Amino acid sequence: MARDLTVDTDGLQAAAAGSAQAAIEVLNGGTAGATAGTRPSDAGVATVDAAAAALRVRQARRIAGQADSLSSASAGYDDTDGSSADDISVTM
Repeated sequence: MARDLTVDTDGLQAAAAGSAQAAIEVLNGGTAGATAGTRPSDAGVATVDAAAAALRVRQARRIAGQADSLSSASAGYDDTDGSSADDISVTM
């Protein structure tokens, strides 16, 4: 017996919007703050902070890109599914 394929495109759009919002929050989160002390470890802490900030930016951009792809794929599926349904109803 065949199984029906059910895709919740509204859910996919909501997931895409949530991911985009998460990316914005990461980008707007800023950094932990600059370390300008005189301790020997301050330079190392500043380096790790800079690396973490760069990683956050890369990850946020990746999340935003994936959210955009998810949104586009959902819209494409919805368009194709609607068009196919129209074609079937005309044929019948």
